[in-house]
Amino acid sequence: MNNIYQTGTGTDPISLIISLLWFVLIFISMFYGQKLQAWKASKEIQTGLEKLKKWNDECKEILITNFKEFADKKKTQKDLMFQLEDFITFVTISPVSLDPYGIISKFDHVVDVRDNRFKEEVELLAPNADTVQRANLENLVEATMAIDFIYRLIRHYLILGKKSKSMILLVQISYQLGLIMSMAKAYYHAAKAFSEGSPIGDGLGPLVAASFIRSVTNGEVSANETVRDTIVQEINFEERKIYIVRAKGPGGTVGKPGKAIKNLVDQYGDNISRIIMIDAGLKLTGDKTGSIAVGVGAAIGGIGIEKHYIEESTTGKSIPIDALICKQSLEDAITTMKRPITQSVPKFVEKIKMAIRKRTEKGSTIIIAGIGNTIGIGV
Repeated sequence: MNNIYQTGTGTDPISLIISLLWFVLIFISMFYGQKLQAWKASKEIQTGLEKLKKWNDECKEILITNFKEFADKKKTQKDLMFQLEDFITFVTISPVSLDPYGIISKFDHVVDVRDNRFKEEVELLAPNADTVQRANLENLVEATMAIDFIYRLIRHYLILGKKSKSMILLVQISYQLGLIMSMAKAYYHAAKAFSEGSPIGDGLGPLVAASFIRSVTNGEVSANETVRDTIVQEINFEERKIYIVRAKGPGGTVGKPGKAIKNLVDQYGDNISRIIMIDAGLKLTGDKTGSIAVGVGAAIGGIGIEKHYIEESTTGKSIPIDALICKQSLEDAITTMKRPITQSVPKFVEKIKMAIRKRTEKGSTIIIAGIGNTIGIGV
């Protein structure tokens, strides 16, 4: 049998239209692809910037409302607003680090000058506030400064990207916008927590230190302010002398625990057998908030000044440092303390007791340092 194949040449209209559209899209992507990407990125950044502006304005309103409560009655809200606007853009210039020798003392000096300036400005703007309220207002100012800086920085890059027509710049900011917004949201909620004087997640260290004292003593323990905004309490636990170091509280301050520990090591270094430090630490995504990480080393954040004092004083005397870390996100750390974090406090206390029993001898001296912000947490 012979098969006869007949072929015809026909054109499907739908296929032709799809082909033409395909070539048009290729043409557009070749000549206008980058412009479309830049336009899309700028729209995303603009949307994020509008939300940042809303958060920034709300934080400033909270700030003015809180300062108005303690300000001079003769001062109008408009005058207060102008003064606070100037204060919010306050900058701290880092010392030169080309020659690293002596850089720690330089940083320490600059930080002290900055802290003193903050206290002076807050006292000037809120003369009717007490010490605790002023400390909380300082924290509120810093949270507002953080979100204001983020807003101005993103606005800067958006304007710069549009002016320079730089697709790369706009797309880079767009890709990182999710992380930037989550950071700004954390500071936005932090401002509310600071305005209320509520304990925050970063206060876990001082809270554990206070809970440890209450669990091993019956009465009140005297507190000596050995360094500015930092107290040392002495107790006995199972035939061991314990020095508890933490920020003063209940005002919002982190104190200078590094200097306080250095002073104790210089004074009792030959007798100190171990240092145990408790602090909040950033968790990885997926980790459980309030879970405990155990390790060694100086568990303290910041730019490194206090950590340097601890490491320098303990290294020469070979004093081991145990670290207990409470895993938290940035938002957990700077907003009102969440239930999983408060529930972890008894677990930390038990781990401290276990570490003392297992790793120290009777008759030895131990330092326990609760690192963190003491807003809302008293002695």
